[in-house]
Amino acid sequence: MRMDSGTLYDITNLIDMCRNEPVLDRQLKILLVINAMLPLAKKLHIPSFLTDDYITRALHEIDKALKSGY
Repeated sequence: MRMDSGTLYDITNLIDMCRNEPVLDRQLKILLVINAMLPLAKKLHIPSFLTDDYITRALHEIDKALKSGY
C-alpha cells in the first residue's frame, strides 16, 4: 500500500515536530500518531518501556523509509 503525498507530508511534519519536542511524554504521543498513520506492514512494535534514544532511532527509521519510497 502506497501512501499519498499528503500523508507523507503530514508524517514528515510530525517527525520534525517530535524531534523538536523536549518532553518525552509528548514525543511518545506524537510517535503514536505517526505509527497510526503508517501502513500495517510498516507499523512499529513500540515497547512498553521507552527511552529518548528509542524514539530518536524510530523516527530515523521512519524517515529513512519515507525517503526510500517505502
